[in-house]
Amino acid sequence: MKKLFNYLFAFILLVIPFNSQIKSEDWEDSEETSEEQSGIKKGVYFDLGYSGPAGLSAALGFRYWFASVNIGLAGVANTVPNYAYDYIAIKPGQPLPPNYTEERYPAVIVTGDLSFHYEVTDKITAFASIGYFSQQDTILAYDYKNDLRYYYQYYTTAGACFGVGGEYSVQDDMNLGIGYHTKRGIFARITYIWQ
Repeated sequence: MKKLFNYLFAFILLVIPFNSQIKSEDWEDSEETSEEQSGIKKGVYFDLGYSGPAGLSAALGFRYWFASVNIGLAGVANTVPNYAYDYIAIKPGQPLPPNYTEERYPAVIVTGDLSFHYEVTDKITAFASIGYFSQQDTILAYDYKNDLRYYYQYYTTAGACFGVGGEYSVQDDMNLGIGYHTKRGIFARITYIWQ
């Protein structure tokens, strides 16, 4: 009887850990398959662009499933030329003297966008965005007779902005893409995806 008890006890000690391991593996597999079947992708992406109204631009965003949000900055490398800060007796708000005209110099544009992604194929994703921008330009007073420029005032605008583009999956966890944004210009995108 004691031998039977020892065998039973040994059997229980061997079966319980093995059984719990199988159950945990089944649970992990079912969790992975349910997440894969749901098709929910999560990711972060970085955009680097040029040739918009303010030149060099960058953006950082987060994607969840079919939508993403990002914040961008254009005019990253723009500075008003040093010679424009030479003193001249023109105050902001006053009309310019007779041989002067206004010259707009794009300074900084901040954008916030909401994007929607559509899986065209397993490898190709298209996206479109709508957002809001705030832009501050520097207005220089240009003396066209003497070819001189002076700081005059700032000009601020805001409104809607749009973007379109596409991505190609180069690995399971990485996409490369290209797109166009009305305020950030043509941009390249790298996306890291996890599920």
